[in-house]
Amino acid sequence: MKTPQILLILCSLALAFNVSAKTVCSMTFNSVDEKQLFSKHLSPIGYEQVELVPDSKDPNWFKKACASDVSCDILVVSGHFGGLFFGESASTISLAELISAKEKSLCPNILDKPKSVFLMGCNTLASKSPDHRSVNDYLYILVGDGFPLNLAEEVAASRYLDFGQSMSEFMTSIFNKSQMVVGFDSTGPLGAQAAPRLERAFKETSLADKNTTGISKTAILTAFKGTNLRVVTPTIKKADLDRTEALSGNNPAALLAWKNILANQNISKHYDFIIKNKTNPQLKKVLSEDLVLGKSVYTKMLKIYQSATGLSSIQVNVIEFLKYHNLVDHYIYQDALIYIGSNLLVRELDYISADQLCTLLREHRDLDLLSKFTDAQNNKIEYSSYGNYLRKCSGIIPQKTTYSKSYHCLMNETTYDWACLTENQPDLDIDSCALAKSRNPDIENGDNMMWYCYSKMIDQGRLNKASCLELTHHFSILGNQLKMNWNCMNRLSY
Repeated sequence: MKTPQILLILCSLALAFNVSAKTVCSMTFNSVDEKQLFSKHLSPIGYEQVELVPDSKDPNWFKKACASDVSCDILVVSGHFGGLFFGESASTISLAELISAKEKSLCPNILDKPKSVFLMGCNTLASKSPDHRSVNDYLYILVGDGFPLNLAEEVAASRYLDFGQSMSEFMTSIFNKSQMVVGFDSTGPLGAQAAPRLERAFKETSLADKNTTGISKTAILTAFKGTNLRVVTPTIKKADLDRTEALSGNNPAALLAWKNILANQNISKHYDFIIKNKTNPQLKKVLSEDLVLGKSVYTKMLKIYQSATGLSSIQVNVIEFLKYHNLVDHYIYQDALIYIGSNLLVRELDYISADQLCTLLREHRDLDLLSKFTDAQNNKIEYSSYGNYLRKCSGIIPQKTTYSKSYHCLMNETTYDWACLTENQPDLDIDSCALAKSRNPDIENGDNMMWYCYSKMIDQGRLNKASCLELTHHFSILGNQLKMNWNCMNRLSY
């Protein structure tokens, strides 16, 4: 009669010590193949599967996931990658968001706890080793894929230019507490192509390895032989510790950390961190008090400026950093901006160079850069299909003499904004769409207005690349900007 009681006790103990609390977290932006295989092989041994990416377009999904009680033992991220993960899902996650969450310790259960991280996208563990593309080739590929220009420039520089951290260095510092990080050094197989390889890797993985990292290092390297797959064991480096200390509230320690970073012979490796934190008070203190160090930083930043020719947002970031810390005066700063704009006007204006020039003009309206270009350069702008758009970027708004019916409706506010758009489809213009969007407090609904305008205007043949580019900049959700950029680049010929 005691046997059932013993079995009950043993079952209770088994439940008490059960490892079923282990969780495979997935961020699925494109293919579900990887997620399904992890579920197939790990759910039977007690892993719970949690998808972090919602079906909605909620731009705050990652913050909400970090604030939830989910805790990841394994993290699987699948999608296209180029500085951010994206795909058919309406959601995205950028490298910048991951770095910020890591630096501020906002997401330890997702970024720090996993024993293994699988980054199933191209270039997720890319070094700076050259391949068959140049930095400009990659820039055009990224924008052709829909990437907003500033992000595309950062990613292209991270992949090919000799400053800043590589993607591999970024990822291993984000997941520096994991036992292994899996990703690709260049292009990687699509989900459907990766699936049979993952299947083989799981079959060659022992139960002990499944209970720790999910797949063993040897098994996945063997299964993906002939691809660009890499497996990295992260380590916490002194540079990581210096960057963490530089942002701490301990002022003496932060001051010393900044001195270590700035005095480092390989300061260019810290480029992204320095630019991102240019207003840090301890950084400002170091550069204002140590003139010798300031001169050294100026020289090294100038080399980065020169090597980034053609990547205007990076050159602007460098010159603004130097100006903020009084390492260049106003006149040198202004001349540098004029030079950047002039360099963009050497070639014929296309979608990318027009976007670069617009950003430069819009962010420096106080300098009236158009008036400082040569007559020949201004003529090139004037007679370009992007002329009106670029003048708007500079702050030159043409005086309206006539109003479209949709705009007139919105100005009179006699009905709902949506009704002004839907009831005046043949008369829609970008100004009307932008005005309606600006008055909509719901970000997702506001973007839906822009999609409505895009669909009606393209169907009526009233969009070219210049007006499409202008429309793109009115979207708020990054995933929508990506899709809209792709449409502009690939569905319009002029």
